[in-house]
Amino acid sequence: MARSVVGVVLGVVAWMVGFWVLATLLALLWPDYAIHGRRWIREGVFTFTPLMASLNLVLWVLAELGAGWVAARIANRREAAWVLAGLLGVYLAVLHLILYWPRFPWWYNLGVVIPVVPAVLLGARLANSPRHP
Repeated sequence: MARSVVGVVLGVVAWMVGFWVLATLLALLWPDYAIHGRRWIREGVFTFTPLMASLNLVLWVLAELGAGWVAARIANRREAAWVLAGLLGVYLAVLHLILYWPRFPWWYNLGVVIPVVPAVLLGARLANSPRHP
């Protein structure tokens, strides 16, 4: 049980840190993205271009895959991934479908919420896939 809780907690940490690291790398490679990212952090104003926002969605999915992988590897139980997927799914649904709906384009809000549960579960499945020598 404790191992499952640790897996879920570290999955959440991996999700947050994973997105931040990926977004930071993208900002280093694309200075204009960095400008829009800093504006979002400082002022909370979403000025990303559609291409930048689409790349953000890709980064979120990659972070979710990593989070599911971390949770499954640590917990060694499928239920931990389901708990993590549920927590992230509810959190992002409340954030993007209720609280932040007017702050982002509609397609961005849906693009953040819809893939979260499948991405976490796919990450967990990848962690538990059979390994070939």
